[in-house]
Amino acid sequence: MERGACMMSIRGGRNSMMLVAVALAAALLVAVPGGTAPAPISFGVLAAMTGVHADVGAAILEGARVAQRAINDAGGILGRPMEIHLADTQSDAADAVPAENKLIGANRIVVQIGPTSTELFAVRPIIDNNRVPMIFLGGTTVFDTNTDNWIWRPNPSDSQLSVAMAVYAIKKGFRNAALVFYTDITNETLKAPIVKTFQKLGGKIVADVKLTAGQTSYRSEVERVVSAHPDVIFTQTDPGTAAVMYANFKELNNLAVPMIGTDLTAGSNYIKSVTPAVAHQVLVSLVGSTPPGGAADAFNALYAKVYTHQPLESANYAYDGTLVMALAIQKAGNLDPEKIVQSIPMVTNPPGAVVYNYKDGLAALTAGKKIKLYGASGPLVFDKFHNAYGPFDVVQAGLDGKLVTLMTISADEIQKSAQ
Repeated sequence: MERGACMMSIRGGRNSMMLVAVALAAALLVAVPGGTAPAPISFGVLAAMTGVHADVGAAILEGARVAQRAINDAGGILGRPMEIHLADTQSDAADAVPAENKLIGANRIVVQIGPTSTELFAVRPIIDNNRVPMIFLGGTTVFDTNTDNWIWRPNPSDSQLSVAMAVYAIKKGFRNAALVFYTDITNETLKAPIVKTFQKLGGKIVADVKLTAGQTSYRSEVERVVSAHPDVIFTQTDPGTAAVMYANFKELNNLAVPMIGTDLTAGSNYIKSVTPAVAHQVLVSLVGSTPPGGAADAFNALYAKVYTHQPLESANYAYDGTLVMALAIQKAGNLDPEKIVQSIPMVTNPPGAVVYNYKDGLAALTAGKKIKLYGASGPLVFDKFHNAYGPFDVVQAGLDGKLVTLMTISADEIQKSAQ
């Protein structure tokens, strides 16, 4: 039986027979020409629509929506349309649990896109117990050696992001760095690879300062950074903390030290909080790259049809993950969750005919061909831990707040620097 089918105990003679007859008639209407439209296949999106990580959640939802457009324009999955059910985690692990239960219980999802590292470990037992194939869209290094059968990550780990940040700093000639991160558990997994790579490449960490989110002043913490005389600052904070921190830096040293931030510092809310002018003056951010080519062209063209703005940072990963799940279901031939996860590497990893969009992938699978999806975020080759690797762009906000790419650091360079 497909996931999400409603099972019920029917008792009572004639009433029982009537219920069965109605159910059979409904099934026939779905299945035969001239009946109602085929029942949609439900994808869940579990993401932060509110709270401090709402920027990230918006990117996840938009990426999934763009993929939905590609899937349904091409004819759907197994001849059925794809629908999205959204649940808001409110940027909080505790709130993610009832949201997850709603997706599985009320919405009867087949597969899931999201959440991020903030909520993963709270909802993973629910995912495992209900055998829901899931695309995880977070960077936590704990997942680097994942053994969970149901969870797959198309975006690079924080360990790769951290290495890319250190590599860029060395490329720019910086040798004395300060770390300024807020006290979030995921930040600790970011910092260690930065330190290791930066020191390995000849750099020195001169200060490690932690900020408690939500304070009205960080003057004493900023004074510690300035007194250590760094020539660069590695950073990640939430937008509200950043606004106060940057104001304190402006007061004490007029933002004299350049900053290298994670992908979260490229979010529109972050840039708005610190102002585009300040971000342009002092900050660059490392974000997952969308390599040029057929997959990126398809992604950008579809995005322009669905939304009136440029693609949000990291939306390409949710887009790719949604296409991966759709093609895996098509390859599996049904909604058996075990067959779906077994089919994921069959549609992503070589060998196979390379496809750059859902339409071509669907056509090739229908023709009985082995395919290898190349995503908008890169090659999408999953290792034994269900992780994929990709390049990073160094981006900077313009005075209008729009991001401009300054440099791309390849996946190969990141891998070599991490060894």
